[in-house]
Amino acid sequence: MKKVIVEVSARHLHLSKKDLEKLFSKNYKLRRLKNISQPGQFAAQESLEVKGPRNSFKKIRIVGPERKNTQIELAITDCFYLGIKPVLKVSGNIKNTPGIILRNKNKSIKIKEGVIVAQRHLHISPKEGQKLGLINKQKIAGIIKGKRGAILKEIIVRFGNYKTRLHLDTDEANALGVKNGSIVELKI
Repeated sequence: MKKVIVEVSARHLHLSKKDLEKLFSKNYKLRRLKNISQPGQFAAQESLEVKGPRNSFKKIRIVGPERKNTQIELAITDCFYLGIKPVLKVSGNIKNTPGIILRNKNKSIKIKEGVIVAQRHLHISPKEGQKLGLINKQKIAGIIKGKRGAILKEIIVRFGNYKTRLHLDTDEANALGVKNGSIVELKI
């Protein structure tokens, strides 16, 4: 079995160039706060208010660089708090997902779709994945050991220019008693 590192993915959002410019200004560039584990990606200094029908989160961090489509990644608990229906999706697939209001100081936009609960997934390079006999987009399982141990099913394998990491949202991590740096054994 292959052991991999868990990363807990807290609520965050990705902006399209179009939405970034609507909320900030034309040709606006996100300011890097710190790099995150996946190559080329970073936590930006900027954050936005995310407003649902019931409540809002005043500051959700933007992750750069820009994406093709605006996407807000939340945990199921976050969706309940905001008053929107949680929809589990593979990151990048925003079809048939709820919309929401994004606000930056005096500017706000309403996006028609883009709020997802990200499906648990394994980031891995094609070379490393092939060594393990994995195929891009296949579903695998993982074993979490400990007092709240569990078998995680439906982990989506995602090939790309990635460091090998298993991403869980905060609800999943809290339920399992795991944190950043915990280990999961892949069941391939």
